[in-house]
Amino acid sequence: MPEPNDEGWERDDSVRRTIVLPVELAERLAAEAGRRGISVSDLLAEYAEQGLRHARVPRVSREKEP
Repeated sequence: MPEPNDEGWERDDSVRRTIVLPVELAERLAAEAGRRGISVSDLLAEYAEQGLRHARVPRVSREKEP
């Protein structure tokens, strides 16, 4: 498979980038976006935002206190 061209653009309100996904994942994302009536781009932006919020939440230590 040839490497995708990394061309993109940026505007004040959005950025265009190319990503490469496994076929099965792309199909699942498209199905979920279709089910929800939104674009795959909007779905990915939503998932990314949720993931970033989750990553900022401090993790609770699972070690026992002495």
